[in-house]
Amino acid sequence: MSVRPFHHQRPLACAALAFGLGIGAGVSFAWRPALYALGLVAAGAATALLPRLGGKRVVGAMACFLFLGALLGGWHSHPALPEEGIYRVTGVLSCDAVFRENGTAAAYLENAEIETEDGPARLGRLYWTYTPDAEQPFLPSEGDRVSFEGRLYHPQGRVNPYGFDFRMYLLQRGVPAGVSGARETELLGHPGRGVFSVFYHLKQNLTARVRLIFGEDSALPEALLLGQREQLPEETLKGFSDAGAAHLLAVSGLHVGLLAGLLMVPLRRFCSPKARLYILAAFLLAYCALLNFTAPVVRASILLLLAAWRRVIRRAPDPLTTLSAAFLLILLVHPLSLFSASFQLSFCAVLGIVTFGGSLPDPGSRGPGQAILSAWRVTAAATAGVALPTIQIFHRLSLIGLFVNPLACAFFSLLLPAYLLITAVGCVWLWGGLWLAAFINPVTRGVIAAVTWLGKLPFASFRVPSLPWYCVAAAVLALALLTRYTVWPAKRKLLAAFLALTVSFGAWRLTLCRDVQFIQLSAGQADAAILTDGSETVLIDTGDYGGDTADYLLSTGRRADRLILTHLHKDHCLGVERLLEEDIPIGAVYLPESAEEQQVDAQCLALLDALKARGVPIIHFAAGDALRLSRCALTAAWPLPGTVRPGQDANRYSLCLLCELDGVRLLTCADIPGDYEAYAARHADILKIAHHGSKDSTGTDFLKAVSPRAAIVTASPANSRLPNPDTIKRIQAENAVLYHTGKTGAVTITVRDSKATVTTFLNEKEQP
Repeated sequence: MSVRPFHHQRPLACAALAFGLGIGAGVSFAWRPALYALGLVAAGAATALLPRLGGKRVVGAMACFLFLGALLGGWHSHPALPEEGIYRVTGVLSCDAVFRENGTAAAYLENAEIETEDGPARLGRLYWTYTPDAEQPFLPSEGDRVSFEGRLYHPQGRVNPYGFDFRMYLLQRGVPAGVSGARETELLGHPGRGVFSVFYHLKQNLTARVRLIFGEDSALPEALLLGQREQLPEETLKGFSDAGAAHLLAVSGLHVGLLAGLLMVPLRRFCSPKARLYILAAFLLAYCALLNFTAPVVRASILLLLAAWRRVIRRAPDPLTTLSAAFLLILLVHPLSLFSASFQLSFCAVLGIVTFGGSLPDPGSRGPGQAILSAWRVTAAATAGVALPTIQIFHRLSLIGLFVNPLACAFFSLLLPAYLLITAVGCVWLWGGLWLAAFINPVTRGVIAAVTWLGKLPFASFRVPSLPWYCVAAAVLALALLTRYTVWPAKRKLLAAFLALTVSFGAWRLTLCRDVQFIQLSAGQADAAILTDGSETVLIDTGDYGGDTADYLLSTGRRADRLILTHLHKDHCLGVERLLEEDIPIGAVYLPESAEEQQVDAQCLALLDALKARGVPIIHFAAGDALRLSRCALTAAWPLPGTVRPGQDANRYSLCLLCELDGVRLLTCADIPGDYEAYAARHADILKIAHHGSKDSTGTDFLKAVSPRAAIVTASPANSRLPNPDTIKRIQAENAVLYHTGKTGAVTITVRDSKATVTTFLNEKEQP
């Protein structure tokens, strides 16, 4: 008996695949709307002319979805924006402002518009950051309509290898631009945001009630019922992640399915299937609105509704077709959700269950052993589905999750209804809710303690570097071959999957860069650099955030063998906190002589204490001391030993290094001021300029002594004062090529055979 091809049996799945590829193409490549539109018209015409029942018609439909995805992806990722500058901005706050530790506030503006010379220009949503006035702080709340003067800016995309893409982060939330500042602010009333304000305030009231009922143990009920994980401690979040159970803290299919099931049980006796479908749709729409239409909730809701609809029309549901329909519906509305971590993990988990033949257990019709086996199969299938996105996003895989998840899912399926019941009772009768919560709170603490303990086991999880695109493609192909949808014989499947993985991973290992590389990261008004020599890695400062430094190390599977902190100011070492949070191994820390005795930031001293508590040795460095690697040597040029006075500005005695990179000399000058830089002057091919190019640094005599062919300055693109124009003129007078990380992104110096090649991240131009 002949088997119909896959694209004949499940055309919607093929259309979903083509649509996703089209979105990726529209976002990644040059925005050419005319070309994509022409392709869509041509594919549509060809499809209409093809035989109605022929397989070529499905291929034509896939081409239509491919070009439609490219159009939508390109349109959403390349919005037309006014020029950057100062504008009068008006909008309605979509949520309460979030206040950060550095004193700034951030919020989203709905229905935002700016006043231009040609009249008002609508921008939809804006990301607003400002610093409240200490004397008269302006603290708007959700629904307030505000008007102020601020600077409109175009968000930057990724500026470092493996770094954070701020632009895409905002675009996924429907925000094309940002605005900073709040001058001449006016409150223009409180029109609210219509029906969304109702759900916002409902969520706020429910959150307050949950916290009142459960007290100090409210963080877990709040996460499971309302999707708010902000109250969960970092240790708890990390414990769940390492135990492979982090998905239980995000409202998704398990949670939505349980809540919908509890709703449907009493309705089965009183309502027809069609009436139940309408009630379920209304409930799920309200619940999605309550949780701000997050991807896992929307996906689970659509799948439930489609399955219920097929039962009403008495058609057996095809899980893959149903999942494809949900995929298309979400991306047609929000194409850039494709790049969201929650979207990828949510769909890949269900895709793994569907394609590998897992099914949810039914304890009522099977024995306990069969139920446990079925639960394990579901967990293993879901783990296989999310393996690739987990590696690419989090760079970590959990082994213990295969054993923890079946039991955890079963336990949480009991815990979630209990939280729901207690909350419902507490909303009607507070004392009854408090009494019931007193019994469940010890269980909550026990669950958190158990999962956190399991996540800390040595074998619980392990780090995995990011894979290149061709390895990802080979892994996807191998997984697809092993599914039940591929009708090849088992031996042929295994052989093809093995060959695909062997060739791709072999090519990856053979093409790994083994040259010496020095990467000066773009860290805004901060300093962070990474030196790699074979398998050895040296960090020179970590910036004030550390996220891109940590992402590089995690993505490449490296550890910080040596961490050099040039001085203890926030913009050079506060990023150490992120390295500690990510559990990145640190071999040793090097500081300039008497660094702790200078005028330094208390937070930096606290980080030193945290490093010492982890057993990381702290070594002091002075002029003449050297670190030697395989092909590199780092020699301290300043401060001179025995000359450091305590209580001084830490910049004066910041550590300057002469880095000999396999025959190429690089001088890094930290934040040393101009009246001290003569002590650090050494001839070098490349100079990393001191103190972000400030006016009183990098003097003419110093430049003549160093005589660099290229210079790197680290500064924010939004800072108009740094690097100082006079400093730039002095560098240009020495005929040195200047690289500004705020404009070029990360600057990578690759040394091969004693020759250096400089590559900038944003324009990928190589210069010898």
